[in-house]
Amino acid sequence: RDLRLDPLRSDLDRRRELLLRRLTLCSVPYAEPRPVTGTGGADALTSRWEVRWTPATAAMLTAAGVRGVTLAQAAEGLLRARSRKERDAGGPTAAQVLDGLEQAAHCGLPGLVAERLGDAAEVLPDAGTLPELLAGLALLDRLRTGHIAGLDADEDRTARAVAVAELLTAAAVRQVDGLTGSEDQADAHALLELAHRADLSGGIRLADALARLAADGSPLMRGAAGAVRVLLGQEEPGAFGGRVASWVDGAVDAGSRSALTARLTGLLTAAGRLLEAAAPALEPLVDRVSGLSDRDFLDRLPALRGGFDTLSPADRERLLTGVEGRLGVDRVADTGAIDPGQQTLAVGRAQRV
Repeated sequence: RDLRLDPLRSDLDRRRELLLRRLTLCSVPYAEPRPVTGTGGADALTSRWEVRWTPATAAMLTAAGVRGVTLAQAAEGLLRARSRKERDAGGPTAAQVLDGLEQAAHCGLPGLVAERLGDAAEVLPDAGTLPELLAGLALLDRLRTGHIAGLDADEDRTARAVAVAELLTAAAVRQVDGLTGSEDQADAHALLELAHRADLSGGIRLADALARLAADGSPLMRGAAGAVRVLLGQEEPGAFGGRVASWVDGAVDAGSRSALTARLTGLLTAAGRLLEAAAPALEPLVDRVSGLSDRDFLDRLPALRGGFDTLSPADRERLLTGVEGRLGVDRVADTGAIDPGQQTLAVGRAQRV
């Protein structure tokens, strides 16, 4: 049976959600969560479960009773036992802290949540990787805004979540320099997410780190850091756009063309939003492509295409629309299977003819 719940708006659904979360934690085979995506890719405020009673359900309920006479007690007993094992093994690790905090929150265990918030403040700033720090910040946001159905509003807990979030943000900014040699697109996404959490100028420490990354990082991180600096207002879009165009000029051999792909991948991975927020940053690229000779264009086409492949279909379509509007050309009605990213390059080329 498929069960859809709205635990933040319905008290009945909230109680059902708590029950299913606790059953799942205690390994009682009754309910399995199904993915739900919120509007625009945001966190979903509803949940979806597939529920089914089997003979194993009754057996495991009896086994769960060893840790407590209610499901809340059983869930808390299980999480405390895990915490003791982690400490006996020299932990907890950052991943264990995040998992323990999330489980305690979803199961409606405020005492354990308070303890895990203390662990988060102690462990994550020193031991967490950048993705773990950002995951922690996202979880703290949900605690602060009341988007976890298992917990009632609590001013003290909200204040603690805000304080821990400040510690994690400072720790995440310190880790930006560690991305210098990264060639992982996930790090480009993480860089953008971190920048969104800073103030308008990104903070002095983050601004300096982004400048170093844009100057000395791997090709991927140079592109990503440059795009983030434009979005934060730390660099003029036109100046960055001129540098992007110079990447095309410098792509004269296999090594430099590979670097061009990586730079464009970093730029567009971190900043699909440049298509709306700072279009002048990409206009010099289109101008430079349209000015290439046929031979130079064909030589660079695989590298250019590789960079644009990182855009989502929606972002590719938006880029193509923007280029057409700037150049004053109409779209071909039926382009078959031609990708919008390739159409963008083709439109820029066609304007030169």
